[in-house]
Amino acid sequence: MNFLDPHYQNEFLAKWIYGELTTKELNSFVNSTLYKNLVFSPLSDDDSIKES
Repeated sequence: MNFLDPHYQNEFLAKWIYGELTTKELNSFVNSTLYKNLVFSPLSDDDSIKES
C-alpha cells in the first residue's frame, strides 16, 4: 500500500470514514511505519496548545 499517494489517501480515508476498510487494509495501516510515526511521535513545545 502506498499511503503517500494522494489518490490512495482520498480513497483510504473515504473507506475509513464509511467503515468500509477490509481487515487487511486496516491491519496494513496500523502496522505501517507511517502510522507508528504518527501515533508514537512526541509533541514538540510548538505543537502543544497553550492556554492564555
